[in-house]
Amino acid sequence: MFSDIRDFTSYTAREGDRAAYELSHIHETILREQIEERDGIVVKTMGDGIMAAFAELSPAVHSAIEIQRAIRQRNAEHPRELIDIGIGLASGTPIMTEADLIGHSVNLSQRVSSLAKGGQILATKEFAQETLPEKECHYIALGKRELKGLGALHLYEVTWMSEVARLTDRDDNLTLILTDRGTIVAELSKEMHAQIDNAISHLEHGSADSHLSSLLQRGIARFTRTMIDKSLNAAGIAREQSVDAIDLSIDRDQVVMHAGRKPIRLNGVDIAEAAAFREKMIEMKKKLHGKHAD
Repeated sequence: MFSDIRDFTSYTAREGDRAAYELSHIHETILREQIEERDGIVVKTMGDGIMAAFAELSPAVHSAIEIQRAIRQRNAEHPRELIDIGIGLASGTPIMTEADLIGHSVNLSQRVSSLAKGGQILATKEFAQETLPEKECHYIALGKRELKGLGALHLYEVTWMSEVARLTDRDDNLTLILTDRGTIVAELSKEMHAQIDNAISHLEHGSADSHLSSLLQRGIARFTRTMIDKSLNAAGIAREQSVDAIDLSIDRDQVVMHAGRKPIRLNGVDIAEAAAFREKMIEMKKKLHGKHAD
């Protein structure tokens, strides 16, 4: 198992080394507890990530599920300082040294982890075929994904939330998940994190004709980041908020999610899937309002 914190580099640059250290310590504490509770071992820590190993596959996938649930709960309690992690799982027997594990399965799990969106658990086909997740969780086949240095391999996602529906854009950069809690969870890829950070960095450090213009640029950058954070993650892991705070509109092959003032766009979506997702959202809103009325 590999786990790493999404957006950690930009968080460090933005908040400073001390804040980044504290965030990584919280991440490590949560993961170590869940891993060791299922007889796994933490092989090594890497600042923004952890490598762990298990003797059996079942405890590994159950540990990954409980890690994401624990992170989600922690984020709900600290909505202004979120931890967003991706987890990769692979099976095999590595070579053991005195201080490390090496081999193909290690490299594979690390590469799989690098593809996981924030809040996502990914596993190789072999791992998924050899074990089942806990009750009410299951695997979703994602098809082939290109892993750096390893070629294209079939990957599976482990669902760990009680999902009602999901919707993903053409490039698999953003997935929206409707949960039975009546919330929408937005899982962002590393690429989307990078696009956001690059855009904001351009605002923060772009050329300015005067000191006043420079101050204005930095102010706009801070405002932009705040709006993105508020529109994508107000309540928990992977940017989760109430379905009541969100509306979806469909325009050809594009879905626009209106969350507050900042629209979020999914391009190249399947229109039938988008319409079904929107209908489920409407049903969920009615269900929640009925509960409130009772």
